[in-house]
This record gives sequence, structure tokens and C-alpha cells, in this order.
Amino acid sequence: MKKLIIILFIIFHQISFSQIKLNDELNTLINNYYPEKENPGIMLQVFDRHGGIIYSKGQGLTDLRSKNSISEHSNFRMASVSKQFTAMSILILEEEGKLDLYDTSLSFYFPKLKGPIRNSNIANLLNHSSGIVDYENLISDRIKGQLSDADVLKLVEPIDSVYFTPGDKFRYSNTGYCLLALIVEKVSKMDYSSFVKAKIFDPLQMNNSIVYNPTDKIIDRAYGYHMNQDSFIFADQSLTSATKGDGGVYTSAADYRNWNTDFQKLIKGKQKFETIFKNNIAVVTNQISYSLGKFRGYDQFSNEVYFHSGESTGFNNFVLSIPERSISISLFSNRDDEKIGPFIKDLMNVLNIKIKGLESQSIFPWLSNIYSNHF
Repeated sequence: MKKLIIILFIIFHQISFSQIKLNDELNTLINNYYPEKENPGIMLQVFDRHGGIIYSKGQGLTDLRSKNSISEHSNFRMASVSKQFTAMSILILEEEGKLDLYDTSLSFYFPKLKGPIRNSNIANLLNHSSGIVDYENLISDRIKGQLSDADVLKLVEPIDSVYFTPGDKFRYSNTGYCLLALIVEKVSKMDYSSFVKAKIFDPLQMNNSIVYNPTDKIIDRAYGYHMNQDSFIFADQSLTSATKGDGGVYTSAADYRNWNTDFQKLIKGKQKFETIFKNNIAVVTNQISYSLGKFRGYDQFSNEVYFHSGESTGFNNFVLSIPERSISISLFSNRDDEKIGPFIKDLMNVLNIKIKGLESQSIFPWLSNIYSNHF
């Protein structure tokens, strides 16, 4: 009995020492990159598969006017991290038997579309293999107001060309995810924001999360800022900040933790979800693929890694999960300066995470190149 107590004491001591060491390393990392508590900053959370917090720290202010400090309850604009919620909305409707990912062409939902994109399907939009044109390249200088998803559809409807035959290859597309939000509305007969709230946010008790509408009041909102020479200027919105399907979610570290650990409960059959996820893949590189709003690669131990980032005026975000190692990261920032890339690289080194095929690269700039199709 005495020997058992000694062994347990040693194990507990080792775990405690390891946790203290990790906390110290992450605190040092944050203080090295984001030492100023009176500037816009970041919220970093590391947690396990059950939602247990391994590390959690906010540094900086949500708003330079109110001087409110960033916390795990501060709500950041997710930008492209939002796409996983759009993908899940489509899967919920598929699970309910209200749409088909493969057999219904886009012309059924959008009869005014022209050219080969009419014959594309929902699966092609989900994994960025549709070849549809980038709506950002179609925005006229005459447009001054914020675009909606419906405006995106109007921009692409007259275009009769695609980048490639639908289904042939991968090309990241915000256009596709705006159309997915419109499909959710057409099929569910609900406003997209209301659908996500009813089907995802409410069941997962993501009580302060929201799909943004310009008239919404967001609780504990983090506002975006841009570095201009040596100071930060308010830079919270752009022409494309009001589209929903490609980047409209506001959420917090606390709410995102609920999503990341419990989203499987939203569908009846876990096996069916995994089958859809693994069958609906577009190859990005020979070691990294994309499916349902997430990139998938492998770490140095051959465990699956799921990751995505989000970049928008005033915001930079990064999320990553390795289920088999029971570790997830959410990193939200309300400043769009260039510190985020090297910070994430050093963060992954501290957590001993290496992604095959990206060992010699910084993952955040790599993702930026993917989004701009420069890879």
C-alpha cells in the first residue's frame, strides 16, 4: 500500500511539474509577442477532447475605447473559421433528408447560374472543388455598401466560366460557402442566422455566439484593429464582412470549446458523419486535404490533424485539433498585424505539433497562400 502511494505521488508530481512547465512556456510566449496589455490582443486556449482546459489566457483589450480586457467570453469575428459551421448546417439538413450532397445540381437551387457551374453539386462547394469564380474579384469600385450572400449570388450569376471542370481539383472559394448559406435558407425556410442558432448554438449552449447581421448587438464584442506604423487604428468591418456563409460567425473561446468537443452530438450517426467527412475530400497537396470546413493532415506521429485559420479586416484566428492526442487549440486575435504567423509557429513548437509536409513552413502564411490560391 505504501509503495502504491509513493508511485501515485511520483506520477502526480510529474504531471503537476509538466503542467507548470507548459504554463510557464506559454505565458512567456504570449508575453514575448503580445506584452502590451493596453493594445488589441489575443485569446489563447488549449483544451482536451472532453473540454477540459489545459491552458487559457487572454491578453490585451477587446476595444480601445471601452478598455475592456479580453477573456474567454470575448466574442471575436471568426472569418473563415466560420466555414465549419456552414458545413455542419448542410450536414444537419442532409441528415434530416432534406438535401443530397451529390445528386442535386446547383441549377436546382440557383436556376440563373450559367455555364458549367450549373452542373456542380453541394459536395463540390463543401470541399472547394467547384471551380466557381471568386466573388471578391467581381466587386466593382461603385459598390460602397456591405455585400450579403444574396449579393454574392448576383455577382456570379452572369459568369459562364469556371476555373476548372467542377470536381477536378481544389481551389479555395469564399463564393462557394456564401452559396451554401443560401442553400440552407432555401431548404430550411429559415434565415441562415436563425438556423445556426437553433440547430447548433442553442443545442451546444453557445449562448453568446451569433452569425453576424449588421444590426446585431454582440455581447462582449472584440473589435478589430489594424497596425498603422506604430499605432492601432479601428478596422472592424469591410465590404465583405457581412456575408455569412464564408465568415460571419462571432464566438468566444468558451463557446468554441463547446463546439469543438460536442459537435458530434448534432447528428445521429457518428459513423455516417465520419463516412461523409472522409468521402467528401479534395486534395490540397499530397499530404493535406480539405473537407467540410477543415483542412486535414497528419502530425509527426501519424495522427490526424484538423486545422483552419480565419483572416479578416482587424482579425486573425487559428484553430487546430488532434483527437488522438486529446489536444485542441483556439487562438483568436482582434489585430491583423503580422505577429500571428511566427507566434503560431512557436506555439506549435511548444506543444510539440508538427504537420507532415509543412515541417519547414510557418502554417499561418501557408494558409494565407491557400486562400489567395498562391500555392
